[in-house]
Amino acid sequence: MSTSPEDTTDTSSTETPEPDDTTGDATGAEATKDEGEEAFLSAAPAHGRGGGLFGPETFGVAGALLLGVVLFSTELIAIFNQYVLTGASGVLVPAVQGQLTGAGLFSALAVASASAALFRATHTTRPWARHLAAATILVGLLAVLLTVLSYVLLGS
Repeated sequence: MSTSPEDTTDTSSTETPEPDDTTGDATGAEATKDEGEEAFLSAAPAHGRGGGLFGPETFGVAGALLLGVVLFSTELIAIFNQYVLTGASGVLVPAVQGQLTGAGLFSALAVASASAALFRATHTTRPWARHLAAATILVGLLAVLLTVLSYVLLGS
């Protein structure tokens, strides 16, 4: 006869296991915590989270990346400072016109993408996605305004 725990368990017992009543009389916060832990342990997605591939988070990040292209890759601010704020005389040469057109286009796409993120947002959308989209819209609109002002003032 073996003394290992596997062999010493009594399988003839007719006791029924007690039901797990943690969700029956638990408060709402505790029940939600238990459900979240179970979803994590079973590698299941949490309920009501994530908007999928085309969710508000995706559109918010895409808008921020488009705006990053405008702010870090184009010379929009330099053109605005050099020709508009300092009063230097200049003409709208094709190179400057291309810079302004590209900056305006990417700024408008950033605002459109961030607006789509806010329109697709629900009560389950993560707060950082809403804040990112709102900030992208504000800064993107300023970039569009700089582009239009530079284009109009250099064109005249």
